[in-house]
Amino acid sequence: MKLKFNYSLLSFLLFGFCYNQASAQFVNNGSTIIIQNGVILTVNGDFNNNSGSIVNLGLITLTGNWSNGDPQGAFNIGSTGSVNFIGANQTIGGTQKTIFPNVNLLGTGIKTLSANIDINGVINLNDRQLALASQNLEILNTSANSILFSTGFISSDAKGTLYRRTNTTADYIYPMGSLLQGSLRYRPIIVSPKENLNNTYGVSFINDDPNLDGLNRQAKRPDVAEVNPLYYHILDQRVGESFANFRFLYNTTEDGNANQLVNWIRFNLWEKAGISNPEDLTTVPNINKVMTFSSLERISKLPMALAIIGDNNNPITFYNSFSPDGDGINDRWEIRNIDLFPDNELSILNRWGSEIYRAKNYSNANAWDGLGLNNGTYFYVLKVVVNNEPKVYKGFISLLKK
Repeated sequence: MKLKFNYSLLSFLLFGFCYNQASAQFVNNGSTIIIQNGVILTVNGDFNNNSGSIVNLGLITLTGNWSNGDPQGAFNIGSTGSVNFIGANQTIGGTQKTIFPNVNLLGTGIKTLSANIDINGVINLNDRQLALASQNLEILNTSANSILFSTGFISSDAKGTLYRRTNTTADYIYPMGSLLQGSLRYRPIIVSPKENLNNTYGVSFINDDPNLDGLNRQAKRPDVAEVNPLYYHILDQRVGESFANFRFLYNTTEDGNANQLVNWIRFNLWEKAGISNPEDLTTVPNINKVMTFSSLERISKLPMALAIIGDNNNPITFYNSFSPDGDGINDRWEIRNIDLFPDNELSILNRWGSEIYRAKNYSNANAWDGLGLNNGTYFYVLKVVVNNEPKVYKGFISLLKK
């Protein structure tokens, strides 16, 4: 049976404690569909909401694909029911984003997005794979428990992103994984915001060599021995200014003895992402280690990877030049990760040994701008306490003005 609703003012009402079934295809062309509490609408085929609104207080079960063409997101904002995907391989898409109330992934096969979707309530992956492809999934519900799963996971090999809205300092899990290489690689991230404010953090998991995306693993700071060739993550912060801890879960048997997190910076190289101390973890199957990255600024599409490094206690990087010419690019002399070590003192000397700049508690927020100085080479001395150990760094800086 193929059901069509062609009149925009028509309401299709399912009520009482009943079970309704449609076979082959369910098509809505402008109706308001109301599914009352206790009602189960089962569609043995595709559900095409070309236009019109669905008030779902009950349950829709679907064996075929989902498609939405209504720009309002298909579901009325007052919907509290669920949509159960119970078929084999199923696609969730359409020409417009769908805003689901609640979603349960059941049945067999892979559920794949072909359009962006939002979820107002809870998504339960159960034991299924949800493939984002190049699309985005955003969980609007700020509860840390808005994603449930047993052995299910979310894949994003084509750089789709899982976004979660937060407003607490709770642990928000991103159950990322992939079957791209033929076997499951489960590499979740746990995000813990540092403030009870509105933020939206996103995570992608790319189960492939970073080199394939132009993130050259050989372009790295000298003390980085190896950047993980197997996979990398991308972190994003679409809304909010709160810093957060990002915990990367991994398996040393498959990933090697990584002891540092690195990120791809604007100078087109892999840089240390602060201090990384691997910790044992036994509470997650097939995971035995975790490393934490603490953000010091709002992040935007930041590639992150595991790495092996010789000296794990030296996370500071000094850039050997800057160009204070007012173009907004490299105008100040920033010291990578210096904000992690506020117990510091910096001196800048000219080539005759005269001090021209001094600062205590140097930070990148008030980095040296070389104001009033000419092009040339200058000498720096940084005294800083790193992991309770006093250190002294010396080197040269080139000040380059156009």
